[in-house]
Amino acid sequence: MVLDDPVRGLAKRRTVWLAVTVIGVTVFLFFAAGTTYSLLAPDYVFEDGELPGEAAILACSLVLAAFGGHRLRVADRRLGTAASEHGFGAWLPPSDAADRDRRIDFAAETVRVRRIARRAAALTLVWAALAGSGVTGMVLLDEAAADLLATGARVDGVVLDIHDPARGAPSMRVRYGTRTAEIVRDSGHDYHVGEVVTVVQDRADPEHVRTTEEKNENQVLFGLCVVVLLIGVAGVPFAVGTALGWRRRARAVAVTGWRVATVHVMAGLSPGRSRYTPDLRVRYREGTGIVLRAALSTHGAKAMASHPDRRAWIGGWGKEMVVLFPHGPRRPGPYAVPVYATALRGVSRFRR
Repeated sequence: MVLDDPVRGLAKRRTVWLAVTVIGVTVFLFFAAGTTYSLLAPDYVFEDGELPGEAAILACSLVLAAFGGHRLRVADRRLGTAASEHGFGAWLPPSDAADRDRRIDFAAETVRVRRIARRAAALTLVWAALAGSGVTGMVLLDEAAADLLATGARVDGVVLDIHDPARGAPSMRVRYGTRTAEIVRDSGHDYHVGEVVTVVQDRADPEHVRTTEEKNENQVLFGLCVVVLLIGVAGVPFAVGTALGWRRRARAVAVTGWRVATVHVMAGLSPGRSRYTPDLRVRYREGTGIVLRAALSTHGAKAMASHPDRRAWIGGWGKEMVVLFPHGPRRPGPYAVPVYATALRGVSRFRR
């Protein structure tokens, strides 16, 4: 089975526009989170040209994401039209009565794929909330440090030791009165032993201190906020991509319908493949076959690897395909796995 050059070219252009969209969204989210933190932090001071520069990056990345998304939709429509003109034969055999099964309501399963897309879209809000909680935590730590600077008691202190560990935040040991404290250094000031610094201590808790230059925030909490922020920022594009992928698959399946096949999940057997995105060897009833690859999803194919050569149904085309197993790994009833084609349909080399 050979795919015409126009269709192949459209598929390549679609991949390019998808990459452009993902890059634009990721850059926008990263700088949006950083700029939001900078604006909300009580004692953050922008350097000359920093804020306009960040605003320009935000605007350019947003335009890039919007333009890439528009071109991606256009490429999807053109590719779908070109593929339908070939009867989707590059990925699916012709449909006939053998594809039907009275135990499965295929129309309901197509609707179920749409519901999965909506749930995936809702998860985008969860990732966004996670990123927002990271920014909020960092801002609250900054506000607590600023409040201590404004209300704390000031005493003279002396630098006893300077610590610059290979891993972790640099710090210094300071003696103030009869006490000593380890204070994190993040201002960029170059301290030396014996230097006099102004220590600001909490009147209710004298061991809770900072200096007039160093905020001395809890590094465990601050690090946790940074991790949560980065996870959220990374999760939003992934969730958006997953939701859009399920949405496109729902539309593709609604157009192509389902074809019965024998499916073998190759988890742990394909060299260089992740166990979470295994290859699936598909053998259609008329003797042709195709290799599909599971997309990264909570509806993964890994759990189905313990059931080789299972009867299943294939729908969609190209990068928007779904494998429908008659039973899932954890509950009865049909189980949909998002996949995409790594090659075109051809004479099956898979033995029965």
